[in-house]
Amino acid sequence: MQIICKRDKYRYIRLPVRFLNEQFGINHNTNFCVDTGAPYSLISYEQAIELRIPFDQLRIDPRPQRVGGTEGQSYILENSKMLFRDFRGGLHSIEVPRIFVLGPPFKQKGMPIPPLLGDDILQKFTLIVKSDLHGGDIIITDERVDISFPQ
Repeated sequence: MQIICKRDKYRYIRLPVRFLNEQFGINHNTNFCVDTGAPYSLISYEQAIELRIPFDQLRIDPRPQRVGGTEGQSYILENSKMLFRDFRGGLHSIEVPRIFVLGPPFKQKGMPIPPLLGDDILQKFTLIVKSDLHGGDIIITDERVDISFPQ
């Protein structure tokens, strides 16, 4: 599978996905920002409200999350899926056993924290970035890529 995406004007790598969770009837197209520095993927507070995720039915994460200078309570949404569309139009599903959902302390007044695709999911893929001053193309693939680095 090869997924081609671009950077936006803020240089975020935005990846369109269909996010699914049968338990809560979630079947929604959305965008996640690729964050190679995030250990875990997460759903922003604003996105959780849009998806109508019932916080009171989720397990509370015992450790506070820290994102973008804010620290606060998060929740754990279990047994979800993400559907990705490859550059040929085919759909590919990956299981998301758990994803963190940011709670009300993360409600932003200005630009909200975007939903993040972290290393828990990205470790299954290789990112190939062709960067330029104004953006660039990104390929996300689960195919084997032979790259030799000089020693």
